[in-house]
Amino acid sequence: MRLIAFRITNFRSIVDTGWCPFASDGITVVVGQNESGKSSILEALATTFHATDITDDDCRIDAELPAVFLRLKVDTKRLLANLAAYDQDQVYALGVYLELTENDLILNFRWRYDAANAKYVCEPSCEDKDLAELLLKNGPPNSTATKAADDGDDRAEDEKNEDADDDEKASDEEAVHVHILTPETLADEIIAIAPDTVLFDQAAGLLPDRVDIQKGQKGGWVLSGAGTQAAANFLRIANINLDTLVDGSPRTQQTLLARANATVTADFSSFWSQTIGKNEKLQLKCVFAYYGPGGQKTAGMPHLEFWITDGTNQLFPKQRSLGVRWFISFYLQLKASEKDEQGTVFLFDEPGANLHSKAQADVLALINRLAKSSKSQIVYSTHSPHLIEYDKLYRVIAAQRDGDADNSPTKLVHAHELGAASRDTLSPVLIAMGVDLSHQQVVKKRNNVILEEISGFYYLTSFWEMLGEKQEVYFIAATGASNVQTLANMFLGWGLEFIVAVDDDSAGRQAYNNLKRYMFGDDEAVSKQRMFKIPGDGIEDIFSKKDFCSHVLGDPDLNYEGKNSQHAKTGGHSKPILAYEFLNKVREKKIKLADFEADTKAAIKQLVREIASRLESKK
Repeated sequence: MRLIAFRITNFRSIVDTGWCPFASDGITVVVGQNESGKSSILEALATTFHATDITDDDCRIDAELPAVFLRLKVDTKRLLANLAAYDQDQVYALGVYLELTENDLILNFRWRYDAANAKYVCEPSCEDKDLAELLLKNGPPNSTATKAADDGDDRAEDEKNEDADDDEKASDEEAVHVHILTPETLADEIIAIAPDTVLFDQAAGLLPDRVDIQKGQKGGWVLSGAGTQAAANFLRIANINLDTLVDGSPRTQQTLLARANATVTADFSSFWSQTIGKNEKLQLKCVFAYYGPGGQKTAGMPHLEFWITDGTNQLFPKQRSLGVRWFISFYLQLKASEKDEQGTVFLFDEPGANLHSKAQADVLALINRLAKSSKSQIVYSTHSPHLIEYDKLYRVIAAQRDGDADNSPTKLVHAHELGAASRDTLSPVLIAMGVDLSHQQVVKKRNNVILEEISGFYYLTSFWEMLGEKQEVYFIAATGASNVQTLANMFLGWGLEFIVAVDDDSAGRQAYNNLKRYMFGDDEAVSKQRMFKIPGDGIEDIFSKKDFCSHVLGDPDLNYEGKNSQHAKTGGHSKPILAYEFLNKVREKKIKLADFEADTKAAIKQLVREIASRLESKK
């Protein structure tokens, strides 16, 4: 089963998110400022498959009760196999329906208030009018009576048919006990085979110093007390059965745990790249022991102890930093889920908040590994640029308030519309783009082109690739026209060859004139050979208005006054995001040069020719 999209209504600050897709690679990232509604999204999703209770605080005043909708792709073979007790005409019709919809269904989780018990009750159903009509049409003619029998009226039906002959009685009993497939019962069956949904609870999920072992109600040994989740994850990763461990001989216990400690530590070390001091890496250790006679209730009882060692010091988890303890628990949770055949839906609110940048990179590596190696899906919120990969912006959903008031509702901006999100909302994304660029080996001895900003970097890279230009080039983005001269001076001092391309607006012309005067001695010929002014007030003006609306903004019917570059600044867009998304479309072959109007094609070719010719002349 795979989650495709979600919609949340009337939950805390959320009025209606509209349909919002989960990322196709299994990792969805929610960014936004504090109080933007990020946590509300995660907690609303956590209420679904496990039907978690909601409270008055989750409900909006003077609004309908919350609802969460999930569009998902079901495992049709497994679902139909689990419906053997239902009317088979309905089951067959459902199979045909799923084949037509390519296994897509919508589950609706709505709440109602149960006044008698003073609590909110979740009532799942399949949200599809056509499906509901199909099930009703293909159900047995006495479906109402049959459904009543399923609810407990078997006795009345049996008494009614008491005098029937044996064949008729058997037939009636068979009809009575056939389950009717309704949107509600179908939802229940889907939930029964759905993946677990886990909202990572730092308090409950942290690795404990020790965890007790006691006899379970159904026999066998069970973990007991705080920290059982993390301890159980450790045993699961190590393939240790608790009964085998407790009932085994001391030699068996030592052997099992020695292997477990080595296995888990080796795998953990492949993710945790930090060292204690210069060389020592962390090691995880689990020990089986019995309580001494000091405690009246625990004397002689078995338990597990956990240690984190660094080669010199062996300390309990609580004696380590919160960041280290959190990452270990996070690792155990995700690693253990690889063994779930149906996968797990993990929800993480600000993972790695207590870790520095390098450790946050380890968190991201672990998330990427899990999503690739299992059926799990992960949704996490973050403020950190180190938990965002700028070449995977399709994962990002931006949450922001739709207005300036404190009670403004939460608005979600989808990945393909990120350019419409505010700069503050996108700050971790923009920083991630800059951080990633700063680590690239883009500064070379020759063929460097200094640009005003990162938008130009993405557009010019797109144009170069669309035209298949063979001239080697390395675009370097400054942080505005005022910094172009500083960057040029640095390149000059380092002995690097470069040319400069700026916008033909007031800021760009000032940068051009300053370089001409102070770097090239007011030599017009040299300046023209080393510098170039991109026509228009910004590189966006290379496009015709029609092409900019269709291929950059994604809205061919949009109309606005003024130039493209002005609209990119004032139309509620993020220029870097628009440019980056355009580059992605070019690389995915969704946009080709042939798709543009003649004026745009000519302008792109001329711009590339102007830059390439200047680089060529410096060979």
